[in-house]
Amino acid sequence: GFWYMALLCVLFYSAVFPFLKYAPNLMINKFDIDPEWSGVIPALLPFGNILLTPFFGNLYDRKGKGATIMIIGSIMLIFIHFTFSIPMLDNWLVALILILLLGIAFSLVPSAMWPSVPKIIPENKLGTAYALIFWVQNWGLMGVPLLIGWVLNTYCKGPVVDGAQTYDYTLPMTIFALFGVLALIVALMLKAENKKKG
Repeated sequence: GFWYMALLCVLFYSAVFPFLKYAPNLMINKFDIDPEWSGVIPALLPFGNILLTPFFGNLYDRKGKGATIMIIGSIMLIFIHFTFSIPMLDNWLVALILILLLGIAFSLVPSAMWPSVPKIIPENKLGTAYALIFWVQNWGLMGVPLLIGWVLNTYCKGPVVDGAQTYDYTLPMTIFALFGVLALIVALMLKAENKKKG
């Protein structure tokens, strides 16, 4: 169960933080947003977090169902990144709605994942457990931006417009959606492990 949570952590965070690194460029290239304003919509992601993380944390404290909450967050992640990958959905309102939904998904998983660790790890090993989770997470946060950058430069270059290189983000967003699919699989495995071991 611990390793499932560590894998879920790296997959989920890898589909959010590296995405935010490329999000302003996505806003320019796909949604035709002025470069000066390209960071505004991605900056709205924390609003979903601010409003709902305490609510989801309280819900987890009252009802439990941590694995189910993580499954819901993973399904949302797949839907959001898959929708970002559809070329014809290029209106800025679509981007705004998807970023706010991503903020909600991003508040779901951590509010259930972090409190679940002490339920399965003895108190005298919690420091090591959290350190290992962050260690695994940072491999993903190092590797995923490298992967996305390589994919963009190798397969996704468009024409140079006004001296700026353009990119097609369909393939990178599909990769982010695949991280969501893997997160869903791991969350389902975690739920099965929870059912088996109580």
